[in-house]
Amino acid sequence: MLVTVEALAVGHEIEPLVKQMSLEKMRQPLMSGSNPIHYDTDFARRVGLQAPIATGVMSSAYLSEMLTRSFGIEWLRSGIIDVKFIRPIYAGDTVTARGRVTAKTPTSTGIRVFLDIWCETQRGEPVTVGTASVVMH
Repeated sequence: MLVTVEALAVGHEIEPLVKQMSLEKMRQPLMSGSNPIHYDTDFARRVGLQAPIATGVMSSAYLSEMLTRSFGIEWLRSGIIDVKFIRPIYAGDTVTARGRVTAKTPTSTGIRVFLDIWCETQRGEPVTVGTASVVMH
């Protein structure tokens, strides 16, 4: 659901996005980078992981999808994102992308809205954290 700049008070949380991290999605060449740690269960276990881990591209894409749903074309025109990957996301995890408004600043073309953004698993652990901003008109 698209939001308006007037509705975005500091502290406002935008609509979250929930995704299931499936091995089927993780096996796609674009998502795996051809590295078996991202799609081969036996290989992942041999290197000490409980299951294959998702690439950062996947959680970044979920955050961008959430921001696109909230800000529409404005996100595509003026969006800036900066994230860090702090914990692995395993095959089978449920990932929730979230965002919270931290500031609003006037610009020559509109209002730049700043957000803290993150992905967390069903365990409540943050796995990807960062910031984003978008100019709203």
